[in-house]
Amino acid sequence: MGPPSLRCVEVQSNNNVKLTWIPVSDPNNIFSSYEVFYSASAIPYLSIGTVAAVGFNTFTHTSSSASIQSCYYFVRTRSGPSGNNVSQSSDTLRSIFMSAIQANPDVKLNYNRIHQPLLNSSSSTFTLSKEYPAGIWNNFGVTSAVQYADTLSICSASINYQALLLDASGCVSASNIKGDIFKDKKAPNEPEIDSISVLPNGETVLAWKIPRDGDIKKYRIYYNTGAFTPIDSVIGRTNTIYTYTSTTATTKTVGLMVAAIDSCGNIGSFDIKPRTMYLTTFYNTCAYSTVLNWNAYVGMKKGISEYRIYYSVNGAAFIPVGTTNQTSFIHEGVSPGQNICYFVRVFNSDKSISSSSNRSCFFSTQAATPLFIYISNASVLSKESIKVDLLLDLSKQSRGIDLQRSEDGVNFSSIAFLPSSGAGNYSYTDEKVTPNTTSYYYRATVLDSCGNPRINSNTAKTILLKVTNDKENLFLKNLIWTDYKGYAGGVSGYNIYRIINEVPPISPVAQTGSSDTSYVDNIEDEAPNGSKIEYFVEAVEGIGNPYGFLEKSNSNKQDIYMEAKIFVPTAFAPDGVNKIWLPVTHFVDKTEYKVYVFDKWGGKRFETSSDLEGWDGKNAKQDVYVYLITYKNSRGEYIEIKGTFTLL
Repeated sequence: MGPPSLRCVEVQSNNNVKLTWIPVSDPNNIFSSYEVFYSASAIPYLSIGTVAAVGFNTFTHTSSSASIQSCYYFVRTRSGPSGNNVSQSSDTLRSIFMSAIQANPDVKLNYNRIHQPLLNSSSSTFTLSKEYPAGIWNNFGVTSAVQYADTLSICSASINYQALLLDASGCVSASNIKGDIFKDKKAPNEPEIDSISVLPNGETVLAWKIPRDGDIKKYRIYYNTGAFTPIDSVIGRTNTIYTYTSTTATTKTVGLMVAAIDSCGNIGSFDIKPRTMYLTTFYNTCAYSTVLNWNAYVGMKKGISEYRIYYSVNGAAFIPVGTTNQTSFIHEGVSPGQNICYFVRVFNSDKSISSSSNRSCFFSTQAATPLFIYISNASVLSKESIKVDLLLDLSKQSRGIDLQRSEDGVNFSSIAFLPSSGAGNYSYTDEKVTPNTTSYYYRATVLDSCGNPRINSNTAKTILLKVTNDKENLFLKNLIWTDYKGYAGGVSGYNIYRIINEVPPISPVAQTGSSDTSYVDNIEDEAPNGSKIEYFVEAVEGIGNPYGFLEKSNSNKQDIYMEAKIFVPTAFAPDGVNKIWLPVTHFVDKTEYKVYVFDKWGGKRFETSSDLEGWDGKNAKQDVYVYLITYKNSRGEYIEIKGTFTLL
């Protein structure tokens, strides 16, 4: 028969030792007794008693020295006739001996294991308990180690300690009870600063973690001016936030410190590093950016991961605009003419702690700029150029004018920069256009003294004229044009001009109202006058322009092409009714016109370059003659026609 499984050694309050084991199985009814052995030093062991019932599982040793040292125990089983058969010994267990030594800053507790290695059924950790105040026991620690430091939470008191080790069977091994009058001889631990931060109203808040000392009664707050001046106290160990109501942090960095004071009046040390971040800002009026600078945050637990910059416009909610690991930041694209505020928040590596700077606010003033830029006129000069006239306010300085062009009135691109000259009137000739096919939009933007675009002009739109033929009448021409846009005085009407042989017209051939953008012209009367006919339309500004302008804008010039016709007489009689042989011309270029008359032997009898001069047949006999006419048509093509006629 084997030994019982010895599990627990409990030192009782009267210093007796209670042993607990798991009984053996006795199916054959041969059990005689359990025999208990004891030693104060592991050698020699003495038999200290027996238990006669197989189902009993405890034994109490009443003469133990477990209150002053560890004691050793094991159990054997006797069986058979007269108990002559003796089993092997159980595991030898050692009672737990507790010592408690007053130290600075703690009470040092030392105790031992009941078996090495631990029994499979034993807990892996000790539960530490203490009696304070008298008659009240509380568990205060759990550890796998065989030593523990208990921080005193009182100035002076009588305290008893005991170590407990649980077993899976339900029994408990307990140490002796060790007590004494212990005194708190150390100053409280330095409070660990959690953060120092500036509130939105400019006050400063200091937060810290509760020190391990249990007898802290209050905290003393110091102000750092180079010297450390006590300014206030916070009562209660768990009160770990202090608000400094002065708004000094809005003008400079503020240093606050905290020290703990225990029930004995001991004052601990403090960290002299905590200071608020003081943020300054500078607004660059030309770059539309803000330069931010602040002092580094010192003492962040777990290290600094980032500084995060927050931004507010006109009192709206703050939003983050960037992060950095430096102590400066440039915020681009800050809208001018706004009330702007910033603050910086620092975060530790796992984002569990943060601290904020003061708020720095300002109005984002812009550089002064002229009050207006006005396009007074946009007029077509030629097939490849348009002239744009502008008026600039001179009350404020500017860098110049950015002139822009568009074909759809939506997508504009810059075509020229007109530097400020100190004058109010500017003109620009745009020579990269095709005004015969496109109506162009123009607008201008003033660049302030920083070179930033500030104010836009009105938009001016040129006139595009198109001329088509009438299918029913050769001499009717249909003129259609786009309306002019951009006059501050509006358009009062349009003048229609017809140009014959590039001779500038003296007056328009017609006028329309402001909303009329078409006209039908009859050119039958112009048939004999030449081959080159052009049209253009002129917009006339109405009265009421606030800048005093009364402008006119020309459309493109639109050529028309008429088929030249020459009617040649087939006969004439110098002595009859038709005395002169004269071809009649329609839409023929007069500058390139030639007429020749030859006799049948090839002799030249007549020559002229005028369509008004004919041959009178003087000194010529009745016969058939040959003519040759050369001319240039309206398309610039050279034409020859030949034929004969009869002189009667």
